[in-house]
Amino acid sequence: MNDLARLAHAFAVIADDAGRLILKIKSSGIEIRTKSDKSPVTEADQAAERHILASLQAILPGVPVIAEESAAAGHIPRIGSSFLLVDPLDGTSEFIAGRPEYTVNIALIENGVPIVGAIGAPELGQTFAGAPGWAGRRDGGGAFRDIATRAMASPPVAVTSLSHCDTDTDAWLERWPGHTRCGVGSSLKFALLAEGKADVYPRFGTTCEWDTAAGHAILSAAGGAVTTPDGNAFTYGKADSGYRNGPFIAWGRPPSA
Repeated sequence: MNDLARLAHAFAVIADDAGRLILKIKSSGIEIRTKSDKSPVTEADQAAERHILASLQAILPGVPVIAEESAAAGHIPRIGSSFLLVDPLDGTSEFIAGRPEYTVNIALIENGVPIVGAIGAPELGQTFAGAPGWAGRRDGGGAFRDIATRAMASPPVAVTSLSHCDTDTDAWLERWPGHTRCGVGSSLKFALLAEGKADVYPRFGTTCEWDTAAGHAILSAAGGAVTTPDGNAFTYGKADSGYRNGPFIAWGRPPSA
């Protein structure tokens, strides 16, 4: 196992530990607050982030971390070529609604590219991780098994946002007559592509870098790709935009591959 694969495993452990903390808080009742952007936040988001930040500081001291709740509070560090992106509870709306499709996301970015990532889905008992040359999934804390994308099905299976679909997404999918569509919450959309259960994830609505980086890293490691709608590289570190993403297309395997 190379150093980046070891780091992916370490991220998975941190994500799983944060997931157990989230489940413990959920069992005691969820107190919902509203952030300045009108989005919801809970104690589970904040406690998970505190745990993740402390854990990352222990294994990667000095590497700047941009984390969703800290960023919402105005705490955004200056970054260089290497930095970390953290979403301690992706899919807060699903979490509040009692649906299990929420995740913990951790990613390392190098020169604008997500190269190591882990996604934990605590209520589903699933963990995904990836680094260049390896991607895997484990269930219930067991051993990882390798995963890989598949050649695009005909017609393809498209995954779309459960809560934020839009007319641009509908229009883009019209190019695939007869496609099957599956609405999924959180970064699990990337995981479905990475393990060969779906083919494409178009996203034209707003996301932030911490929403997508871990899934992007795992998908790339499994043989997939994330591009802009016109096929250009989809990069990270967009400080000038507040680390907001533009539209993207995530592919299990692009049609030309």
